Amino acid sequence: MRGLLHNCRNLVLLALALSACFQINAVAALDKNALLTALNAHTRNVAHLLRDDARKPVAVMEFLEIDTGMRVLDVYAADGYFTYILSQVVGADGTVFAQNPAPGSDVEDIRQMYSLADALDQRIEIAELSNVIHLRENFFDLSIEPESLDVILLAQILHDFSNSDPSYAANLLSHLQTLLKPGGTLAIIDHAGDAGQDNSRLHRMLQSQAEELAAHAGFELQAASAILANAADRRRRPVFNPMLGRNTDQFLLRFTKSIPAESPN
Repeated sequence: MRGLLHNCRNLVLLALALSACFQINAVAALDKNALLTALNAHTRNVAHLLRDDARKPVAVMEFLEIDTGMRVLDVYAADGYFTYILSQVVGADGTVFAQNPAPGSDVEDIRQMYSLADALDQRIEIAELSNVIHLRENFFDLSIEPESLDVILLAQILHDFSNSDPSYAANLLSHLQTLLKPGGTLAIIDHAGDAGQDNSRLHRMLQSQAEELAAHAGFELQAASAILANAADRRRRPVFNPMLGRNTDQFLLRFTKSIPAESPN
């Protein structure tokens, strides 16, 4: 009888330990109502609001499992479409680093980056985004401590690096990997292209190219989503074609930085 009670006690303790473990690792549900309220706030850029139907920010944030209190880097944030959204999701206890290239850099000015970066500064002030730090610094010179980030987002920008210089794109992802905590997330959103097309001119890339670049940099593909897929997009058109109305066929990928295996005792 005593042995039976001892075994039952051990089973209870094991169940409690497993329960605690699952609670620690659980991802908090996104507060969709709060995010929707923020998306429709009067302090938000109206031009950004008009992009929401195509970009589906609530579904994207839910897929990426971004939570309150996280530290997130928005690479090449431009005028801050995702910066604003990330700011709302991570909350007052989190931090969003919005990166734009430093003035005087030799990065191709495909997005009028200087004027867009100035617009982001204004938007941070207007919307009182106190948890956003705007880094006007080059990609390899970011004022961010190694292994201090929970999430890094590259939205509609990796194709430019990959199409112009694949080795530069690979080096960039490898460098960004050093800024992520073990188990941290790399999120890639980009315009889908087809093999055999001039994707450099079209500002597109193959999903397989993004996956290969990320794998080469030490990331593991965790999930892919068709949230942003658009079968009506004719991929032979440049993404800036007015007929597309910014509603291109896009892929959404979530990678994780591997957690180093513990060395045997």
